[in-house]
Amino acid sequence: MGAIACVASFLVYNNRVEHPVLYYYGASPEVPGGTAIPILNPFRNRKDEGNAEWLIRDLRSNKCEQVVSERLRADPKQVCMVMRNNTKARLIWLETELDSQPPRGSRELVYDLPKNKARLIVYFRTDEAGWGVSTVSILR
Repeated sequence: MGAIACVASFLVYNNRVEHPVLYYYGASPEVPGGTAIPILNPFRNRKDEGNAEWLIRDLRSNKCEQVVSERLRADPKQVCMVMRNNTKARLIWLETELDSQPPRGSRELVYDLPKNKARLIVYFRTDEAGWGVSTVSILR
């Protein structure tokens, strides 16, 4: 039984980039307030998730308006109102990471905001500064 677990872990680890979400049950990730039960690959690359978590902390702070309007070029009224009232953000979907040359084009991470029955989508893409968060949007 232990050998089967080792082989299964090895196979999941080898496919970590291609399949960050192993199983998803519920409404489409873009449907706010819908049921979302993801099983995420424990071996996935979490670098973008770490960057998104730092951003979410900033969006909950008093720096929200400045970050959203200057860095993300989004609507601070919509984003900051929802993020300040929300203490929990749970990752429910992330697009497959593409490690290719030239660098990948874009990626979305979708977070459930249960208190507001909303979704936060964090968009990553490549620009002149390199790979990073490009903008965010709130779906209600």
